[in-house]
Amino acid sequence: MKKKMGVISVLSTALLLSACSNHDDGSTKKAEKKVETTSQSESKSKENNASFTDKTSSESAKNGVLNSYIADSTKGQADVIFNNANPKIDLNFDGFKFKVSHYQVVHVKNAENEPYSFDGDKEGYVITLKATVENQTGGKAYFNNPAVQGKDEYNTKQPDVSLVDETDRVKPKKDGTPSNPAYYDKGESKTGFIQYELSKEKYEILVKEKSKLVVSNASKDSMMREHLGEKQIVDFPLSDASAKKQKSDNKFFDDQIVTKNIAEKTLLEQKNEINEKQSQNNIELTLTGVQFTKLDPTDSFKNSFRGFGNEDIVAVTVKMTVKNGSSDSLPINQFSAFLDTDAMHYFNQGSLESDSGDVKSGQRGDKYLVFLLKKSEFEKNKNFKLKIRHIEGNSGDALKDHELSFNIKR
Repeated sequence: MKKKMGVISVLSTALLLSACSNHDDGSTKKAEKKVETTSQSESKSKENNASFTDKTSSESAKNGVLNSYIADSTKGQADVIFNNANPKIDLNFDGFKFKVSHYQVVHVKNAENEPYSFDGDKEGYVITLKATVENQTGGKAYFNNPAVQGKDEYNTKQPDVSLVDETDRVKPKKDGTPSNPAYYDKGESKTGFIQYELSKEKYEILVKEKSKLVVSNASKDSMMREHLGEKQIVDFPLSDASAKKQKSDNKFFDDQIVTKNIAEKTLLEQKNEINEKQSQNNIELTLTGVQFTKLDPTDSFKNSFRGFGNEDIVAVTVKMTVKNGSSDSLPINQFSAFLDTDAMHYFNQGSLESDSGDVKSGQRGDKYLVFLLKKSEFEKNKNFKLKIRHIEGNSGDALKDHELSFNIKR
């Protein structure tokens, strides 16, 4: 039987995800997304050798506020409305370490010196992170402080510095310039505050979302080309309600549908501990588990899913464990894979997939493959065959043109 092909098309300005090429759909223009950013103030030329002072143990701390400079600077009332003293955010980017030991949301009222970010109001909110960076890479490292993601990747908030004392800012000791950015020297560490200021209106929107902390990788060079590790997106709830929502999402595999809030998932079926192994050219692939979920795309991505008509969308997320038995490191971000039924041939959706980063020789890493089906196609098929055709390594196909296949039974 001749199989129909599932096709994906990707435009530079929009993420377009298709079910099958034989379903017509009109072109839809994706609305431009405005990314909210706040630029940091220009660096001072003098060297900053001051150490961090923990305001939590100081008598000047008021109402449990980590950073007393907020009240001192605004001359307003500062109250903690959400507090997470154990966020468990401890990341390692190939020796460059970033840790958040505590964060909180502070409500500022009756400010006499309100910051620009409060949009002219005397009331606003400040998210404060107590964070530590430590450069143990053996050389210099460039690193940008993380952003807070709201409903999706098109809604992010960059750090602000106006309500952080100069000595308490998380930044390298030596200042940089636009042409020669600052970097952390070998062995350098810094503990301090990273903050995000929001108006009342913007905070009330953000707090309802399943917010994330987007921590970009460090780099050996100022152009951020020589990666140290890979970008990580971690849960960052700003209220008890948000924390409960994110906890309920922990049952889902960490593909980009989840991490970028592309769609809400409803679990249909799941198979764990399959542990079927296939090997080729010193690369061992283990099919660990499969999740079938119904998707409800978020507003920013509703027009990105094409070819499903009026049917519900089903995502098949496959968790693979990759063991690298070769002598070189193995990038696992580019897989060519197919999911077959008797009648259909589905391509993997690379823009929805995620992985744990390059796998060093002798180590293991995780890869999440994603395929999209119509709900009717999911319902009538109980057997699937997963085919891995190509893994783009540092020297071409790591599988050397050999295909590995796995049977998936519902």
